[in-house]
Amino acid sequence: MKLGFTFDEKILDKIKFQDLIFKAKKTNISNIEISPDKNVLPIDTYVEISSYCKKLNIDVNFHIPYFAHDYLYEIMNFKEYKKDLIKKYEEFLCIVENIQNKTCNIPIIVIHGAKYINPEKFNEGMYNTLIFLDWILNFIEKKNISVKLALETLSKNTERTIGDIRKDVIEIIKKFKSNLLGICWDISHDSTNYYPGKVPFDDEFYKHIFYCHIHGVNIAKSISHISIQKSTIDFSKSINHLKQNKFEGIINLELLIKFCGKSYLDDLFNDINYLQNIL
Repeated sequence: MKLGFTFDEKILDKIKFQDLIFKAKKTNISNIEISPDKNVLPIDTYVEISSYCKKLNIDVNFHIPYFAHDYLYEIMNFKEYKKDLIKKYEEFLCIVENIQNKTCNIPIIVIHGAKYINPEKFNEGMYNTLIFLDWILNFIEKKNISVKLALETLSKNTERTIGDIRKDVIEIIKKFKSNLLGICWDISHDSTNYYPGKVPFDDEFYKHIFYCHIHGVNIAKSISHISIQKSTIDFSKSINHLKQNKFEGIINLELLIKFCGKSYLDDLFNDINYLQNIL
C-alpha cells in the first residue's frame, strides 16, 4: 500500500510547497493529489509542484477541481451545458497530460458522479453520469492520454450524488468494463453512510478499488476532512481489510485547511506518521 496526501492550495500562505513536499518525502510519502485549475493557482505553479515531486520520486494524481467553478465541472450539467462542459474538461485533461508528461507516472483522476436533487431524480443523475463517463473514457482513449479514472464513493446528503450508494458504483463499473475505470473508495464517506453500523466487506465491491481516500469525520458537528485521529469513526477495520487483502494501490489522506484550521500541518503529519506505522 502506498501513502499520499491531498495538496491543499491554501497552505501556500503558510509554507512553501517545496518545504511541505520535502518534509512529506522524509516520512516516505510516495504520492500527492492535486486539483489544477487556473482559477485557483497559475497552471505554471502546478507544473512546478509536479516537477519538484518528480525530482523527489513522488507520483502525482488528480482530483477534479469542483471548487474552482460554479457549475462547469458538475456532470449533472452535462446534458444542458454539454459544449461548455466538454471544453472545460478538455482544458483540464490538457493540464493533466502536460503534467503527466513531466512526471511519467500513470496518474489516477478522482471523479464524482452527478448530483440529483431528490430520489425521484435518480434516473436523471445516473443518465448524466453514464453519458459523461462514456464521453471522457472515449476522449482519453482517442487522445491516448495515460490516465485512469476512479469514481469516488460519497456521503449521503440532502442533495444526493451518484456514488453515495455502493451498488450504483458497482453497476457503473460493470457497465463499462474498462480497465481505465475503477473505484476510489473514500473510506470516510462510506463509513459515514453505514454509521453506527459496521462497514460490509464485500468482495464484489473491493475487487474494483485501486485508489482510496481517508480523513476524519466529526458526526456531532457534521464536518469531515479533519484528522483521522480526531474522528468520531474508527477506520482501523477498513484499513486492516486492505492490508489483509494485500491492496497495492494508494491510500490518500484528504485533510483540508477549511476544516482543520490552524492545526492543519500538525494534523497532516501526525496522521501520516500514524498511517505509516500501521500500513
